[in-house]
Amino acid sequence: MKKKLLAWFIGVCMVCTCVGCGSGGNTAAAGNTAGSGQTEASQAESSSGEKKKVTFYMWASDAEQEFDKAIVAQYEKENPNINIEENYIPYAEYLSKINTMAAAGSMPDIFNLPEGNVFEWGAKGALLDLKPLYEAAGVNPSDVSVDSAIFSTDENVWSVGYNVTTLCLYYNKELLEENGIAFPGIDASQPWSWDEFVENAKKITKDSSGSGPDDAAFDPDNITVYGTMMPTDWVKFIPLLHTNDSGILNEDGTALGISSDAGIEVIQSIADLGNKIHCAPSNAMAKGAFSDASAMLMNGQVAMVIDGGWALANYTNEGFDVGVAPIPAFKHPADISWTAGLCMSPNAADNKEAFDFYQYFTNFTNSIQAALDQGVSLGGLPHTLEVFDGGENEAKWVSTYTKVDATQMCEAFKNILQADTTVLGDNVRVKNFPVIVDNTIVPALDNVWLGEVSAKEALEVLDLSDSIDGYWK
Repeated sequence: MKKKLLAWFIGVCMVCTCVGCGSGGNTAAAGNTAGSGQTEASQAESSSGEKKKVTFYMWASDAEQEFDKAIVAQYEKENPNINIEENYIPYAEYLSKINTMAAAGSMPDIFNLPEGNVFEWGAKGALLDLKPLYEAAGVNPSDVSVDSAIFSTDENVWSVGYNVTTLCLYYNKELLEENGIAFPGIDASQPWSWDEFVENAKKITKDSSGSGPDDAAFDPDNITVYGTMMPTDWVKFIPLLHTNDSGILNEDGTALGISSDAGIEVIQSIADLGNKIHCAPSNAMAKGAFSDASAMLMNGQVAMVIDGGWALANYTNEGFDVGVAPIPAFKHPADISWTAGLCMSPNAADNKEAFDFYQYFTNFTNSIQAALDQGVSLGGLPHTLEVFDGGENEAKWVSTYTKVDATQMCEAFKNILQADTTVLGDNVRVKNFPVIVDNTIVPALDNVWLGEVSAKEALEVLDLSDSIDGYWK
């Protein structure tokens, strides 16, 4: 079974926290079987009559927090001699709070960490290396989770996430059918080419008189239906770079990759969708009236959008039968995947109960049971390999989406996550990612999206030699 790579920061804001609950215990990760009741840690404590405390910090809020609370309650029900002390900190304050606790030597046993910080904190000794704990438990994380959920080097395991996300092409089935366009397949090794994607977007785009971009009478100022939207967020254009043998950095991490001819081709092609071909809203419109891509796709104003797995619940919660396919490719299939970091403090090295709960929380089969018990759709995608069994576990995952038949959607995401061409996101791998991307590349591209400068003009002048420090792994 193919598996891929790792973590994130943005993803956590966007992806619903999908973590353990239910009667399955720790299953494969903890070495327990379904319905086993108390775990070894709980049974050991019960003889002493003491209740072991595990401190747990997250940034979840609203429905996401309620979901986490339900998982904790279920774990405590199965393990009555363990008390999970929950703390939920607003995201805007979270990293500052954790930094302060680290400086004071009072880190919680288990805590969320933005994906961009995990390797850095691990290298500085601020995180517990989980590799010895997994080895003592007889567990190889790569045998349990997709690689994109594991923050690891050859020597260390710093975190295992509690779900993953990736990018896909969402599409409105009715709009494709109305224009005689066959649905894209779900085989991640055979996506549409970029040219096919653009041609189909042009077929769907119509102005108020019904003319399309190739018609002489077409009026780009009065478009009523767009074929797609420009994927201008870095999280969306990075996987497209990979389909063209590019990325934020070059292959050995010594220079910018996005400034190469291949990178420039991708960026200019994205800008042309709205500024030249007119099969996508302008950048200004995408930040205004068309800012809610999911709503635009559901109401038929847009036919196709490149977006993340976190958006799946937007459609399924509305009972909308959205189509899911691999992203279009320039030269070959590719994608990225990542997850949030869930870490342990070095102070918790001897806290067996903390590691027991950690494994429970990071087993997606428990997340599925929680969703079934609560009747809610999952926001994140499975990272636990046993979910992709083609049988009972996979059927349970599909059944969590109660308002629509999600068989096609789940199968498409399964194929993307298992593809050899789906790699760890640059947002996790690239050192100094915020400095390079958020502070430099993103501002430089603003005028490209507006059509005021070309991608070549914006990217070839960038000099980030002082900021580039290669990859974490």
